[in-house]
Amino acid sequence: MREKLIHAAIERFGKRGFDAVGTREIAAAVDTPMSSITYHFGGKEGLYHAAAEHIFDYMVEKVGALRVELPGPYATPQQRITAVCARICAVGEFMLSEQSAPFALFIGREQQDPSPHVRELMQAKIMPLIRQLAAQVAILRPELAEAEAKAVTVFLFGMALTLRHSRASLGLLLECEDFDANTKAMLLNQLENCARAVLAGKGA
Repeated sequence: MREKLIHAAIERFGKRGFDAVGTREIAAAVDTPMSSITYHFGGKEGLYHAAAEHIFDYMVEKVGALRVELPGPYATPQQRITAVCARICAVGEFMLSEQSAPFALFIGREQQDPSPHVRELMQAKIMPLIRQLAAQVAILRPELAEAEAKAVTVFLFGMALTLRHSRASLGLLLECEDFDANTKAMLLNQLENCARAVLAGKGA
């Protein structure tokens, strides 16, 4: 029941936000009494925190390539680019899946105005991954200042997130409502090409 409540909460909080969703609605969605939320989470705020933690844990643990070890100090530029692109494309592949839809809505709201708890989760679970990528970008693009390399890293992640957050625009431009396997493969290929171009920088 705990998992069902979390998934119901993610979908509803993502679409309408914390204030607009009541615990009665979430409990009814999974056919359980409201007391279940109190029992498992202590209340609405605890459920919201659990929903956020579930999303970040899933991103870290289930998006496999996020856990690929990045190259060490003696790696070639091509090895670094390939490793960074693998992580970016893993995020992109997840964003193309239907499972990412409620997650993206939830996190999209939190990116605008993160709550203290979600900010802590981001620091603990997501930022270490992004800092690792930023270190690779700094090595590949030595002409960039430290802040510039970090900005480029966020932009790389943003390209992957666009596959979900700009799905409507992509669909209109490509003149299709649903992305078939070939379309998804094309989008991931172009994502990788764009990432490689950014990582190659002036030497491309």
